[in-house]
This record gives sequence, structure tokens and C-alpha cells, in this order.
Amino acid sequence: MKWKNLAPNLVRQRIIIEGTTEKIVEPEQIGVYLDELAKICDIEKLSDPYAYTAHDMGYGGWIHWKSSGAAFYSYPTNPPLFTVDCYTCRPFSCEEAA
Repeated sequence: MKWKNLAPNLVRQRIIIEGTTEKIVEPEQIGVYLDELAKICDIEKLSDPYAYTAHDMGYGGWIHWKSSGAAFYSYPTNPPLFTVDCYTCRPFSCEEAA
């Protein structure tokens, strides 16, 4: 099968950031992180970050950007794990985002 770029004039960039922490990342911290990520990537927000509890599964959050968005998940593993999925239709520095 030959792959074809269906939208060659549209930038699509994604980064997955994962790590472990001493304590699980909670909703308030998730909101602050997502807000700062928008600033670091110089991307316009369409809304403030939204963070929530998934009860025994951990916490999550997302932010809506003019050029897509980012999702954050934290898990009550040992050690606690977090993962961020950032997708945009405009270029950004992966090094600065991470």
C-alpha cells in the first residue's frame, strides 16, 4: 500500500510527553501545566484548560487551541505516571514543549 499525504499544505505536528512523578499530578496542577504549555508553544487558546477526576483511574485534562489542542492524563501507578498528547496544525518546538 502506498501512503498519500491527503493535505500536503496543512501542518500536522504531534508530541507525546511521558514521565513519572513522586505524587500523582492532580487537576489543579494539570490546568496550570496546560496553560503554560500553550504559552511555551506560543499557541492561541480558545478556552481555559479543563481538568477532571477519573476517580480510581487518576485525573485528566485538556485545552482547546486555535490550532488543535492537548490532553493530559495522570495515573495512580507506582510511581505515578503522566502522559501528555499535544497535536497542532502549526509548528512548535518539541524541545521547548518537553
